[in-house]
Amino acid sequence: MDTILFVETTKSGSSREAIKAAERIGYATVLLTQNKKYLEQREEFPEVTQMIHVDGITEEIVRQQIHDLKKSGMKLRGIFSFVDPFVSMAAHLANEFCYSKISVDAYLKMEDKVLTRTALAKNEATPKFIIFEPSTDLKQFISEQEIFPLIIKSPLSKASRDVYLVDNQEEMTRVMKSMLKVHPAQQIVVEEYLDGPQYLVELVVVNGKLHLIAVIKQDIQKDLKFIITGYDIQLSLEKSLYAKLFKTVESICKDLGAKNVACHLELRYVRDTWKLIELNPRISGGAMNRMIEEAYGINLMEETLKLFIGEEVNLKRRHENHIYTHYITVNAYGTLLKVTGKNNAMKYDGVREVYVKPRKGTFMTPPISMGNRYGYVIASGDSASKAKRNALQAAKNIKFYIETDEE
Repeated sequence: MDTILFVETTKSGSSREAIKAAERIGYATVLLTQNKKYLEQREEFPEVTQMIHVDGITEEIVRQQIHDLKKSGMKLRGIFSFVDPFVSMAAHLANEFCYSKISVDAYLKMEDKVLTRTALAKNEATPKFIIFEPSTDLKQFISEQEIFPLIIKSPLSKASRDVYLVDNQEEMTRVMKSMLKVHPAQQIVVEEYLDGPQYLVELVVVNGKLHLIAVIKQDIQKDLKFIITGYDIQLSLEKSLYAKLFKTVESICKDLGAKNVACHLELRYVRDTWKLIELNPRISGGAMNRMIEEAYGINLMEETLKLFIGEEVNLKRRHENHIYTHYITVNAYGTLLKVTGKNNAMKYDGVREVYVKPRKGTFMTPPISMGNRYGYVIASGDSASKAKRNALQAAKNIKFYIETDEE
């Protein structure tokens, strides 16, 4: 049977939506995972035809599984991953074994922030940056930095992990020492801090032609880290703003050599210029696929799979709805006792979906990465502001009861 192999998934969100999409369009699905819990929860993955557990995921291990699957009679049509850091590796194997035409070199550059910034060094969208090399004297390097605030990033950071805002040399010293303690040989990206509204852009490039699927304004919470708590899909942008955005994204794709990709960018509009904050070689995680489907009737994961396996892609909007997604966080540390209010939240005007991630017994923390967002509400409305209001009102019903360790 025609089969698609997925290298890892999250329990919910875009990577899981990809497996569901593959089953829906008629493929057998094999999931290769290093998460033992998924085997224990096997009945919760009805869209997975076969689940294979491995102790670690390397190219060598994936190759062995590919050979075993082919021996068993499965006809592999695709090998994909929508989970960091396996995206480019899976794409490379898809090109080799399934004759896909994914722009792997572009994906490799997107996966590593040093490679991204270096490849785009001359692009107008690139902020001022400098790369710290582990052979450099740290004290001297920091003493040379005079303009603050700065953003400090690990090259392989994801979901806001290992991304820090520092306001002075003292903070910079503390952050970089902490990062180098964990990975002494790593490079570190140091960038200027850019202040301006931030947008996420979901895009697909088909045979070199750019398609902007969705532009989403982000609401950012700045407490311990930069955490995105709100996503406001922009049904339209002011004409000149959109024209500038399209031109910027097009130039980034060209500089990266991205001819057949599905990816997302985060940009800020600063002093009449679009500046690139982040770039990832996959659809954004979490509720993104659902948001786009509710807003435009496009299942982006399904169309991405079609692109990569050589089927015809349809990226036309079926409808246009104002959609806002609010993510829920907590402000305490402790063990989750129970969650209430999900059913009440579903009854509110415009609510399309309510999702609560943690189970009873989960250790809860304030948001230090995107992984510490514990649920979301997707809502629609007659206007963008009404959609946001509906999502926020509904989310107020959801209560997390946490047993803290305070005596």
